[in-house]
Amino acid sequence: AIVIYQIRNLSQAKKVKFGREFRGYTDKSNKGQYEYYREGLLDEIPHRKFIRGVLLIKRKDRKKMLDFMNEYKVEIHTRNVELTPEDIEILSSHGS
Repeated sequence: AIVIYQIRNLSQAKKVKFGREFRGYTDKSNKGQYEYYREGLLDEIPHRKFIRGVLLIKRKDRKKMLDFMNEYKVEIHTRNVELTPEDIEILSSHGS
C-alpha cells in the first residue's frame, strides 16, 4: 500500500512528538555521555520512502500505520499499488 501523509496541521510540539514516535530518535543523557536509540513505528514496519510524506508499506501493516496516524489526527491517504521487483525486495529485507 502507498501511504501519503501531511503533518502541517499539527502544532510544533506535536510534530516533534509525532516524528520521534514515528521515526525513532537518539536520546542523549549526562551531557551527551550516553546515547540510547529509541525505536519508532518505522523500525517495526518494512517500508520504502519516496519523498517526504510518501511511504510504501506492506498491505498487512496498513492498519497499524492508520491507527498510529489517526492518534495524531494526521491527514492521510492510502491506496493499494502493484509492486515492482525492487519494491518487493526492499520490503522483504526489512530495509528502508
